[in-house]
Amino acid sequence: MWKSMLRSFSLVVVALSLLTSNSFGAESNIVAKVGSISVTNFELQREIRKKIPLEVAYHSGMKPEKIEKIKSEALEQLVERSYKVQYALDNKLSVAPEELDKRMQAFVGQYATPELLAKALGGETLEAYRVSVYRQLLAEKAEEVAVGSKATVSEQELKNYYETNQKRYFRPLQFKASHVLVQVDPAATPEEIAKRKTRAETLLARAKAAEDFYNLAYYESDDRSRYVGGSLGYFHEGQTVAEFDEAVKHLKPGEVSGLVRTRWGFHIIKLDERNEARQLEYAEVKDKIHSDLEKERRTAIYRDWMTDLRKRYPAEAIK
Repeated sequence: MWKSMLRSFSLVVVALSLLTSNSFGAESNIVAKVGSISVTNFELQREIRKKIPLEVAYHSGMKPEKIEKIKSEALEQLVERSYKVQYALDNKLSVAPEELDKRMQAFVGQYATPELLAKALGGETLEAYRVSVYRQLLAEKAEEVAVGSKATVSEQELKNYYETNQKRYFRPLQFKASHVLVQVDPAATPEEIAKRKTRAETLLARAKAAEDFYNLAYYESDDRSRYVGGSLGYFHEGQTVAEFDEAVKHLKPGEVSGLVRTRWGFHIIKLDERNEARQLEYAEVKDKIHSDLEKERRTAIYRDWMTDLRKRYPAEAIK
C-alpha cells in the first residue's frame, strides 16, 4: 500500500529540479556540473557499484589504481549523460509521466518495506532518486532524437553496399562435426602413446558399430566438448589444424572417420553436416548489413554530437 505514495510525486517538481544544480541535495553532494545540470555523489556511487561487485573479499583483491579507473569511468558516463540532459532541456524535450512512473514502480517494487527501500537508497531521498531516473530517461530521449532518428539506412543503401562488397559474403566450404578425443601428452613415452592409441581404437570400434556418438563423446572424450556430445559446431575449411581439416573434407554427412592424429592426441570425427562454398544471397545477409551500417552510422553521429555538446556546455569536476 505504501508504494502507491509514488503516484503523488509531481512531475512539475522533477522538471523544475532539472534546472537547478542543488535540487534535492547540498552543494557538498555534487561531484560535477555540466551547464545547469549537476552530478551527485549518490549517482556516482550507484554507477561505481554497477561496475564493482559488493563482496568485501573481491574489493580487497582490487588494486587502488583499478578502483580509481572505475570511478573515473563512472563519472565520465554521468557527465556524458548530463550533456544529453542539457541538450534535452534546450530543445524542450520531455518524458511521459507514465514512463517515469513505470521506472519508479519497478525500482520501489523490489523492496517489501519503506525501511528496506531507505537502506537501498543509502541516505538519498526518494525524490532525489526520482530526479536521477528522470534525467536518465531524458538523456535516452535526447540521444534518440539527436542520433537514433538520423542513423537510418535505406533499402537502396543496403543493396548498394551488398553489390559493392559481395566478396565479404562468400561463404567457404562449411562443416558441422563432432569428435571424441583421446588426449596424448606431448611428452608421453612411446609406451604411453601406444596405450592411448589402443584406447582410441577401442572407442573407434564402438563408434563404427553405430553406438550413439553423443553418449560416446559425453562419457569417453577427453575434450571439453564432451559436455555437448563432442559437438564442435560449424566451422569453415581451413579453420582447424591440417590433419583434422583433411579428414573432415573426405567424410560424408553421418560418416565416422578413422583415427586422426593431431598434436592433441587421437580424434574420432563424425561429420554432421556439410555445406558447399557459395555466394550468400542479399536476402540472407540483409539484416546483418543493416545492423552493421546502422551501428557505424550511429557511432559517427554520436561522436560528432558529443563533440558539439562538449564545446557548447561548460563542464567542471567539483572536489
